[in-house]
Amino acid sequence: MIWRFIANPDNNSTLLLDFPRHANRISQRFAVALCLPVAVVACECGPPGHASKYVKYASVVFVGKVVYTNDDGSGQFTQRTLVHFEVEEAYKGLASGVRDVWIDPGSCTSCYAGYQVGQRYLVFGYGGGQLPRDTAAMSTSGSCKSKPLPHEIDPDHLPIVYGAPECSGTREITPETEHSVTPELRYLRKLRVRLERN
Repeated sequence: MIWRFIANPDNNSTLLLDFPRHANRISQRFAVALCLPVAVVACECGPPGHASKYVKYASVVFVGKVVYTNDDGSGQFTQRTLVHFEVEEAYKGLASGVRDVWIDPGSCTSCYAGYQVGQRYLVFGYGGGQLPRDTAAMSTSGSCKSKPLPHEIDPDHLPIVYGAPECSGTREITPETEHSVTPELRYLRKLRVRLERN
């Protein structure tokens, strides 16, 4: 066998390739090329798992309410979008005084997540890059729609933007889901205490 395909049991959205040392680069590239159409066509991950599955790799973890999104309402993921959260409680990666966080919901990918203004979410944000200073519009690539920089963003003080697409572990908090999210919030509060001690 030149390579093995390993399915990630925790999250159906990930495909791992394990190549033996003797596999040449051409074989590796061919295998990756065969997988790309499958990997980028859909983002199917099922319901999010327990917070412990995501917190290790997330840059920021918090509960917050969406106060702004520039999603154009088309239902299309071919748009560059930013979502502004008002932080209610932070668990990881945010200083105690931070009350605003900007999220990219998976712009221009099949893993684009919809966030609704006024709704609360437990957010697992990844990465964290600052918007480019030399642009008045959000950057785009390919067929991704360009949009002006949201008026909520001060061009002299550009925010850090974290990624929280589908399959990131982020979940909406509603009266129907609150009973299942509450134990995870207790877990995250205990984790925050441990992180603060270190």
